[in-house]
Amino acid sequence: MSDTPPQTETVTFTLNGKAVEAEKGELVIKAAERAGVYIPHFCYHPRMKPVGMCRMCIVDIDSGRGPALQPSCMIEVAPDMVVNTESEGTKKAQDGVLEFLLLNHPLDCPVCDKGGECPL
Repeated sequence: MSDTPPQTETVTFTLNGKAVEAEKGELVIKAAERAGVYIPHFCYHPRMKPVGMCRMCIVDIDSGRGPALQPSCMIEVAPDMVVNTESEGTKKAQDGVLEFLLLNHPLDCPVCDKGGECPL
């Protein structure tokens, strides 16, 4: 028996202009986090199946058909994929999502069950 772990297949994609290696099938948000790039999110948790409901993790992803805003918690990395988390379109979309979420949020933090530990 061999004590070496099996080799995992990797893919290379571009993240904010830099080449990054990720495991095949890894989500963009997880690969970005391992590369030191934070993508804001509310509904994503690494131990749960991704649902993509909050849309806060939206980023510019170009997988060959041109860039499009997509939730990074739902998209697996692919070879030659280009991901931009710092574009003006990405920031504007994330700001819009946050504004939409806060529209109906009571912001009554002292009586909230989260007790000041809310990501908002």
